[in-house]
Amino acid sequence: MKDMKRALRSLLFVFLMLSCRINWSKAQDDNDETPAAPPPAVENCNGIFLSYQFNSRTKEYPHVKNVSAQAWAFNSTATVLNTGTYALKAWKIFIGFQHKEILVAASGAVLMDAQDFPASVGNGTYFSGSSQADLETAIDTAGDMSQIQVQIQLSGTQFGVKPPRIPMPKTIKLVNDGFKCPTPTVHKSEMYACCVRNPKYKVKEVKIKFLPRQKGDLTIDYDILQAYENNYLAQVTIDNNNPLGRLDHWNLTWEWMRGEFIESMKGAYTREIDYADCIYGAAGQYYQQMDFSKVMNCQKKPIIGDLPPEKANDTQVGKIPYCCRNGTILPTIMDETQSKSVFQLQVFKLPPDLNRTALYPPERWKIVGVLNPDYKCGPPLRVDPSQFPDPSGLQATSLAIASWQIVCNITRPKKGQSHCCVSFSAYYNESVIPCNTCACGCENTEKCDPDARALLLPPEALLVPFANRKEKAVAWAKLKHFHVHKPLPCGDNCRVSLNWHVNSNYKSGWTARITLFNWEEINFENWFVAIQMKKASRGYENVYSFNGTLLEELNNTIFFQGLAGSNYLLGETNGTNPKKDPRVPGKQQSVVSFTKKLTPGIKVSKEDGFPSKVFFNGEECSLPSQLPIGNGNRYHVNLILVMLVTVLTLIMNQVFY
Repeated sequence: MKDMKRALRSLLFVFLMLSCRINWSKAQDDNDETPAAPPPAVENCNGIFLSYQFNSRTKEYPHVKNVSAQAWAFNSTATVLNTGTYALKAWKIFIGFQHKEILVAASGAVLMDAQDFPASVGNGTYFSGSSQADLETAIDTAGDMSQIQVQIQLSGTQFGVKPPRIPMPKTIKLVNDGFKCPTPTVHKSEMYACCVRNPKYKVKEVKIKFLPRQKGDLTIDYDILQAYENNYLAQVTIDNNNPLGRLDHWNLTWEWMRGEFIESMKGAYTREIDYADCIYGAAGQYYQQMDFSKVMNCQKKPIIGDLPPEKANDTQVGKIPYCCRNGTILPTIMDETQSKSVFQLQVFKLPPDLNRTALYPPERWKIVGVLNPDYKCGPPLRVDPSQFPDPSGLQATSLAIASWQIVCNITRPKKGQSHCCVSFSAYYNESVIPCNTCACGCENTEKCDPDARALLLPPEALLVPFANRKEKAVAWAKLKHFHVHKPLPCGDNCRVSLNWHVNSNYKSGWTARITLFNWEEINFENWFVAIQMKKASRGYENVYSFNGTLLEELNNTIFFQGLAGSNYLLGETNGTNPKKDPRVPGKQQSVVSFTKKLTPGIKVSKEDGFPSKVFFNGEECSLPSQLPIGNGNRYHVNLILVMLVTVLTLIMNQVFY
């Protein structure tokens, strides 16, 4: 009997424990489904409260034993909450990821560097608002959380942090001007900080309700000219503001965030006339009576290009000022009238945006050219409406219904990512120092060494494509007793190269010769080259086969462009006998003269005689890592042997004389 009572007590105990455990697990699941309560610190924050909440992770395939190589899918939430007394315009935050994170989604925000997902953000990344770029105050909205707070749902992959450790970022901070953020507080799976206004920061008084326009190397305006219930007419204006910036055959792309599609365009066109996404998507269900075969483009990420000049006066697709230049946007110092491009597009919307005021610009803007600088574009920011001359011809101004500005800035090319390169040579050295190995990248390195220093060349080898240059380089190295690396260095793989040759050096002045080589089959119209020299630029005197201008206000840049009638840098062509002769690059060259009157004491045979920066059509070119040395590459000399011969010569002279 006692044994039976003990057994019943044990069963009752187990039952109670299981019941408690089930209830506790259920409560825990419920907590996972509802958002966690804000930390107590938010109650004492008078500013912008930021938080990062790590939610969950699961192990991804492949499963590996190496902890640092194991991938984990994670989900987290970043929150920006305005707890202050001032509205926050165009919020921007930085999250300092540090575990090789790869983001695949970020709802409620966009990446400020315009990367496409998946995006590598292991060194941290910046976010800005998409549909909700501004955060109002609780005072002005009666505490409406939908207007004072934005939550970013993040999902992606991270590496190397094994449970129970939690992969948290290094930091989270607000990067808007005028705010100071402390080191964030970390508590288990949460990180938070209260960013407050800097009392020393002078806020510029803005009398308009929108943000003031910003400056950048390239600015894009997205203006709404006409608005209807289910569609609107937009105008896109691309302005080049950098004196050395440029675009050729530009391609512009963005991402529609709310199901929009392009019904028609004037002044530009989409590279693909594609309406399949409309027919099989939400647009086809809503606009059931629309003939989509006449629609321009239904892609989520359309690619837009400029029209050729012959379409400028076409009544259906042309007749737009500043359009139809085949995608060329010049710097203002070359031609101010060709420093912008304009086109218009008719955009159709989808529910729930079916009213005249439901206007949203596309996000994730990106623009590229052919052998031009790389531009990184920020998010569209709502600005004061653009002003246009009234089409009636009266002295009146018409305003856009709504305007957004996208600012794009030139990024300096990283190592191995240039599009053009420079070689150096001089009258006092027989060898040419070629472009750096893999200056413009190397795709195939199986039969060459991407890290080896490029072989010195004989001058005539500059006219030979790299694929046919190997024999000349090896023969020159053997003739001059240079070391030949095995395997041989890879090529530079650049589409345009320039040679800077110090031609002469006298007491009162000196000369150089610049030569351009085009290894592409396309022609470069209205090309330009900009040279910056640390000390010698002020002594620039003349260039004899180009147009040349010294721009003192622009770091003493010497600006070269082709003369009228020779402003085409022709593309690469076949040799005399294509079966055996190498292809011939397009080439132009000129002598440049300098005076020493304004630059006394310069050392022409040293670094002063060579450029510190070279730009071709706005793209910064890769420069060699060494300079020609007087007789330095002509022979390999044994100094001990020279000293021994000198001593013996002196002894012999004393003996015989």
